[in-house]
Amino acid sequence: MKHNLPYYLFDNRVRVFIFGKQRSGTSELLTRIARNYEITHIYCPETHAFNARVCQPRDFKQVVEMNGVKIHSGCLADGVVLTLPKNEAVGLQTADCPTIIARHIISGKLVVAHAGRASLIDENYLRNSRARRQPVSVVKAICEHLDPKMENPVCIEIFSCCGIGSGQFEHPVDHPEHGSFNLKMNAHIAKLYGKDCLLDNDLDRGGIDLHRLIFNQFRLYGVPGDNICKDQIDTANKNHGFFSRRGGDRTGHNTIMVMCT
Repeated sequence: MKHNLPYYLFDNRVRVFIFGKQRSGTSELLTRIARNYEITHIYCPETHAFNARVCQPRDFKQVVEMNGVKIHSGCLADGVVLTLPKNEAVGLQTADCPTIIARHIISGKLVVAHAGRASLIDENYLRNSRARRQPVSVVKAICEHLDPKMENPVCIEIFSCCGIGSGQFEHPVDHPEHGSFNLKMNAHIAKLYGKDCLLDNDLDRGGIDLHRLIFNQFRLYGVPGDNICKDQIDTANKNHGFFSRRGGDRTGHNTIMVMCT
């Protein structure tokens, strides 16, 4: 299978492969690409908990070797930080959630993270009035790993890709089942991160722009706007090639693989 899209980021220092709709064969696909680029370790976090956590390679508890490539799993997290990324890569299975790729210009540290709605906002806090989780957002976790004291955020570069567009990701306040939560969530997003995170600044319709939410959160931590970019993939509007639950798909995923060059 050929990759649907290759991206070359940050002065060609990072390479991203995005593969569209798949039902199985992820390990075989990742292994095949890894062997072409002399990658020997691939870290695949389990992202279904949307816990906003970014882990280290040592946190992975399981490893399977395929054709000389070690695939690491068994870590419940949204993302992975690679401190010495040579010969290492991160593999994610995604649906409509964007992926964040972040790099520190000086240290060369690389973070690759799944960035779903609940990875970016603390939904348990909103639903149940529980204590805020730490980190409150995967964006904060990324910043803490790349520049713990945020002394030089100008050195952080960000790219977000392959997520659902705001027009297909509405959270109306009059929804018969989720309306009351949507009302609270939309107001929360607008207050903390800006009304422009919602399509047409409309809190009632609640079309969440996940890429804008990512952008605004990084700006709050001091990352310059010019350092934050995104692609134009809308998984729900391009569901002929990309897996999308909002687009009607039931089983499957997209696959994203990121490595340093």
